[in-house]
Amino acid sequence: MEEEEVQQQVVVELRQDDYFIGTVRYSVDDKGRVVVPVELRQRLGSEFYLTLSSYDTIYIFAPDDWRRYTQRLMEYYQSSPQRYAPVLHRIMSFGQKVKVDNNWRFIVPANLREICNLRKIVYFVGIGDRIELMNEEAYKQRFSKITAPEVKELQAELGL
Repeated sequence: MEEEEVQQQVVVELRQDDYFIGTVRYSVDDKGRVVVPVELRQRLGSEFYLTLSSYDTIYIFAPDDWRRYTQRLMEYYQSSPQRYAPVLHRIMSFGQKVKVDNNWRFIVPANLREICNLRKIVYFVGIGDRIELMNEEAYKQRFSKITAPEVKELQAELGL
């Protein structure tokens, strides 16, 4: 008789007031610095993590959220190293711990600015346990998708 593998998934619940929500438009200065929006400072803290998302935008994580995210990543990798090694390498090689200066600015590393095409205008978009930092074009594309009729219908169907 084969033993059935049972995967235990630990679910960490964030309180509603712990979610990153909303959208804030900001600018990037000539040195690649961006100011952390006031609305995000308390939850994010003065030291946090950046990495490249699957959308070629930047995910920003508070330290505890980064630990949970990378723990999930490592669990995937350990379950199938050959399959998940490229994902592990992508996330970790682009990962950066950053610290804000006295004006709440942080430097977006040049490699991330280049890949994500971050120039003058950026958007901080709260998506629950993380923030997504994206350029204006990516934001407009994403906004057009989330305001599409089928998304509104699905939201209504879910009663949300």
